[in-house]
Amino acid sequence: MAQASWLHVRIRMRNAGAASVLRNSPIFRGLPPELLAKVVSLCQNRDYRRGETVFVEGQPGTHLYGVISGRLIITTGSPDGQELNLNVVEAGEIVGEIAFLDGGARTATGRAAEPTTCFSIDRAPFFQLLERTPALSTHLLQLVCNRVRWMTQLVADSAFLSVPQRLATRLCYLAKPSARGTGLEVKISQAELAQFLGISRQVVNLHLRSWQREGRVELARGTIRIRDPRALSPTHTAST
Repeated sequence: MAQASWLHVRIRMRNAGAASVLRNSPIFRGLPPELLAKVVSLCQNRDYRRGETVFVEGQPGTHLYGVISGRLIITTGSPDGQELNLNVVEAGEIVGEIAFLDGGARTATGRAAEPTTCFSIDRAPFFQLLERTPALSTHLLQLVCNRVRWMTQLVADSAFLSVPQRLATRLCYLAKPSARGTGLEVKISQAELAQFLGISRQVVNLHLRSWQREGRVELARGTIRIRDPRALSPTHTAST
């Protein structure tokens, strides 16, 4: 009996993580509590080791994922084996929605950047819930629109910005408040950052070292601290 009670406590604790992500997500925020509870009941949690694959480009998109703790790196590959980083999905964010919604193949691969806990929602029961609750459709449309806006901006940056401008823009996009409570930082290696832009690590290091000398950033092992985000605007990095 005690073992069964402890099992129920663990289930509630794990569901609480998924509920928190959904409740605070721009997509599911504002759902009526009873509807949110139905979505949470569909969540299944899993822990991933650093480097472990969560979903694979080209495979059927049968699940939607939310990051409870840790981080995912989202990548895409070319036929000749080259890999490009697309995004970092932090704790509290939702990912994998494109293939989940249209039932097609994954457009990217997601891997754990560190020990990570995710929840997943199976497509079949979710769409059964969707058919019974049309109000959920509005939130899903917002999800799709946000992703289209992000992809459009990514294409525009690649077409119109110089390499240092693209590097600065991506740094600011990936930056989060520092754990030290001072400024912004990006927890990523220079090699991983280079893969976001399709350039070499040496080029990334060249610009970062220059910006460090100018006081714009501070470099540490696996971390880039942004001392002045305004100094990394496209205008200020156009000629660097």
